[in-house]
Amino acid sequence: MNTRPAWGVLFFGAVIVGALILSPLWLPELAPYIEEPVDEAPFPDAFYSLSSEAQEIYTSMYERDRQMAIDFVAARLQTPEPLDEPNLPLIDPDPGGVTLLLTGNFVTLDPVRGALGTANLYRLSDGRRLLRLENLDVVGGPELHVLLSAYPNPTTKSDLDQLPQYHLDLGPLKAGAGSQNYIITDPAFNVERYTSGSVVIYSLPYETVFSYASLAPPPA
Repeated sequence: MNTRPAWGVLFFGAVIVGALILSPLWLPELAPYIEEPVDEAPFPDAFYSLSSEAQEIYTSMYERDRQMAIDFVAARLQTPEPLDEPNLPLIDPDPGGVTLLLTGNFVTLDPVRGALGTANLYRLSDGRRLLRLENLDVVGGPELHVLLSAYPNPTTKSDLDQLPQYHLDLGPLKAGAGSQNYIITDPAFNVERYTSGSVVIYSLPYETVFSYASLAPPPA
């Protein structure tokens, strides 16, 4: 018995059914049943040594802004070169003329933003103002800068923008670890504006606060 015509009809029918299924007219109806391929974040192996909380935050960040997440993780995984600059207040030629004006400790905001260490604002014997960061250890981030703000505990750009007239950028963070000096050269600087303010470590391109140290006069 010859079955070739029957097989030909079945093949022709299958082609028609397949064409109908793949037709653009049907795709909106089939969309809920089509699984999208999972696009995993391209993080290096060292990423998986971070805490599960940090991994979750970076992964969520990747879903919102891929380049931001890649830059944050790359900076986080870099091993900082410690910097220990001379303690200018201690080696000032006139130690009796040095005054500690304000001080504060850096805080941790979440598993991907934080710092340890102390911020001290001095007046040196020659009248210069100096911000010294002591024993600093910062969670790595892209293009971190050191800011002075009149806001006491900023965690977002919106907080910093509340007092923009007293926002002072002292330049890039010199190192993520160690101790470092920042001479304040702004002739209009007035320490009284920052008596209840803060020193802020801030990612400039992503407008993200990484940590802050609320400033206050030292104990009497």
